[in-house]
Amino acid sequence: MTDERNITETPQAVTEVTAPTQTKGKIKKKKNGKSIVSYIWSTYSFVFVFAAILIAYAFTINHNGKTFNWGHIASILSSQYTVIVGTMALGMALVIITGQIDLSVGSALVLCTSATIAVFNITGSVPLMILAALGAGFLCGLINGLFVGLAKMPPFIVTLGTMLIYRSIALYLVRRIDPAITGSSSSQFAMLRDKAGYDLLRKSFGTGSLRIGDFSIPYITMLFLVVVVFFVFISKKTKYGKSVYATGSNERSAHLAGINTLFVKISVFAITGLLVGVASFIQACKIGNVTPAQSGQTYEMYAIAAVVLGGISMMGGRGNMLGVLFGALSYTAINFIIVSVPSFNIDIQNTFQGLVLILVILVQTVGPAISEKFSRRKIKAKSGEAALLPPEGTQTVPPVAE
Repeated sequence: MTDERNITETPQAVTEVTAPTQTKGKIKKKKNGKSIVSYIWSTYSFVFVFAAILIAYAFTINHNGKTFNWGHIASILSSQYTVIVGTMALGMALVIITGQIDLSVGSALVLCTSATIAVFNITGSVPLMILAALGAGFLCGLINGLFVGLAKMPPFIVTLGTMLIYRSIALYLVRRIDPAITGSSSSQFAMLRDKAGYDLLRKSFGTGSLRIGDFSIPYITMLFLVVVVFFVFISKKTKYGKSVYATGSNERSAHLAGINTLFVKISVFAITGLLVGVASFIQACKIGNVTPAQSGQTYEMYAIAAVVLGGISMMGGRGNMLGVLFGALSYTAINFIIVSVPSFNIDIQNTFQGLVLILVILVQTVGPAISEKFSRRKIKAKSGEAALLPPEGTQTVPPVAE
């Protein structure tokens, strides 16, 4: 009877005891204001990084005597560093989350765009052009994945080799294929203007925008955002997405838990190849040509930078796919800041980019470490105070006066 009375009279006490075992982290965040700030920073630091860089870009524009407006934001959204590199960075993020790396995406982009434009120039068909882009990209990614997964070769070595192979194949083809197919006689693949789908791809989609009131959103940006939303959903809401994180966190434990880690490791490279194919289609529509000797240089490094700026751990197993979007936007804004400063020497552009990248990563790394250190000190201090208190239920007897 006593137990029943206690349970019925104090239901709140029961929930307070059982709830922390289920949602311990959430309750802690609600009770501690500093924990909320720490949680938001550690989870969405890429948003604050982008906001800070965007403010710096706006300040630079206004300092030059111009007014920062939506047009500048639209330029960031439609930049090739955002839509092309950002699309490839989504695949790079999956590879990095599994604890691997892909250095071939820049060269694969060149080869896929070459194949995409060649098919368009031969057939004039938009659907066949899209299939060529996706097929070429998937093949490039699958080759990487098979060498890494089945042959157990280090991904760094495999993709370093394919980086050289893919670009050299594109160079070989552009110098030996009939200019009627390449669309140019100057060592580049270029879309032929007399094809039926040229205006649709280049003028309507590649450089066109959807007008919404006083704002306009480029179509290629809309495609990029759709891809981002799709992969955020895949990473958070599907069994495959959880398998990717589990493989990167601890491959052996994931395998023992029943996850086909071999399939996961191969598939992330194949998916990256598909995304390179999407990026090559965007490249063809936005720019209209590709020069194998020059195009896509260091794009693999830009993609890695976008991933890192997006808060994804290079150690694997951790990160938010949404951060890739803000990482790509941040890197584009950094480039725009450099270009908008007239007195800035272009020869040290990469130096500036590297310093900003290191600084941002330093803040993202040191910030949570400092916060965790202070949290541990606070917990230790509270535990010390609790040790000095008398046990519950005991009574302190006042001293008797003599």
